[in-house]
Amino acid sequence: MQIHDFQFFTLETIIIQLIILSLILWVLNKFVFKPYLSYLDTEYDKRKKLEHDYNNIEKLNLEALENKESILSDARKEAENIKKTAENIAKKEASNIKNQAENEAINIKNTALAEITKEKESMLNDVKSKSIDLILKFNAKLFSNEKVSRDFVEKEIASIK
Repeated sequence: MQIHDFQFFTLETIIIQLIILSLILWVLNKFVFKPYLSYLDTEYDKRKKLEHDYNNIEKLNLEALENKESILSDARKEAENIKKTAENIAKKEASNIKNQAENEAINIKNTALAEITKEKESMLNDVKSKSIDLILKFNAKLFSNEKVSRDFVEKEIASIK
């Protein structure tokens, strides 16, 4: 066996192999490498966007944590102000109600005293008249002169006041 019997590399085979190789490369480039590279580019862009968004989220979280304290302190101050205002209003209302109740109590007391005084005078007059009648009846039985007794009894009862 000689070397020329096994000629693997002839000009024709090399040309055909080059054509086949170029076809394979062209097909691979067209249908595999370019789509895969574009896929990798889009994935890289997505990853960059995710990293950017993640960094922004961390910044936003830090800002939110910083703002949280100021927002909470503002809310506490506002709640304290509302509470003080409500307490002041409640105190004023309680004072007004107390004053009204005191005024009503004084009016009721004065009205009751006036009624009591009027009732007392009415009762006293009633008692006087009944006493005079009773004493006159008693005197009429004891003494014969009713006119003199009446004058005397009325003077004595008037001096009791």
